[in-house]
Amino acid sequence: RELRLDYSITETVHVGAQLYLDVLLRDIFIYSKKLSEKYSNLSLLERVRTVKVNNDNVGKLLFSIGSFAIHRNEKKEYDDIVPYPLCEFKKKNTATNLFNIETKERDVTEMVQYVIDSLGKMNKELTSDSIENLSIIIGEILINAEEHSTDEHRFSIGYFQGHGVDMEQYGIFNLVILNFGNTIYDKFKDENCPRKDIVGQMEDLSRKYTTNNFFGKTIKEETLWTLYALQEQITSVSPEKNVKRGNGSIKFIESFFSLKDEDGQLDNISRLALLSGNTSIVFDGTYGIQEKTKNNEKFKVMTFNSSGDISNKPDAKYVKFVPNHFPGTIISAQIVISKDDIL
Repeated sequence: RELRLDYSITETVHVGAQLYLDVLLRDIFIYSKKLSEKYSNLSLLERVRTVKVNNDNVGKLLFSIGSFAIHRNEKKEYDDIVPYPLCEFKKKNTATNLFNIETKERDVTEMVQYVIDSLGKMNKELTSDSIENLSIIIGEILINAEEHSTDEHRFSIGYFQGHGVDMEQYGIFNLVILNFGNTIYDKFKDENCPRKDIVGQMEDLSRKYTTNNFFGKTIKEETLWTLYALQEQITSVSPEKNVKRGNGSIKFIESFFSLKDEDGQLDNISRLALLSGNTSIVFDGTYGIQEKTKNNEKFKVMTFNSSGDISNKPDAKYVKFVPNHFPGTIISAQIVISKDDIL
């Protein structure tokens, strides 16, 4: 009847992993309650507790937005933490899609306002450029999450943590968007994918990798196609439905780089990470966005190699095949808000 979570040797918890666990726990409790109503003799999961939490930051995560705050109603307030509680969005299949668009725009506004309010605790204000960049990052992450999802639900969670005396030095904004269903690779691999032209480009690229013996333990076709999906002008959405899609991923990656600390002192903290199926892609600024020209048309690429050519292998440190499959997509952002971003 009781699930014990042992955090005694845990030094850090990724917000995405915590969100995944808490969504699963929530559904397990709901399912257990339904079973108990039908089968009174079953011993079912009723509660969750911890054995021990020794790390202060792990405890702050668990009690501000994690399992204890959600499942045990033991939420605590901390001077240096501003929580963004678990938010669930359920997509509606309507003729106009107006509800989904309005909800996405409201969620973006609320998240940006949340960061602005968090900085208010530091007596700081975001610059207009930083507000715009943050809005683009959040908006495009939400759009990408919905574009690739085949499930009706999208989950988001986050927290802002200030550092330094009275949180004056800098703050770190953590945001995670999660959905279940088809992976990015699944969307393009589906025989009903409306973008046969883009799928053809991906298949041509796969043949080049096969010829050059690039596929192996660290990179497989799924990894390559997921990376390709992030490039400008690449989308799985039918042009009849949305002719403007195809540069969103590059846009939010550009905005992320614009928010990175310019003096370099905190560059090892800010990062974007994407996990979809068996593909892990991490952006930390080591590899930037490059501009290419093809048929007299300029476009931007993110190739994770020095050549800027996606037909060459990406750096396996940042783009790799991972053994454990995630049934959907997690996009997480850890962004330092420093003196370059505030008034």
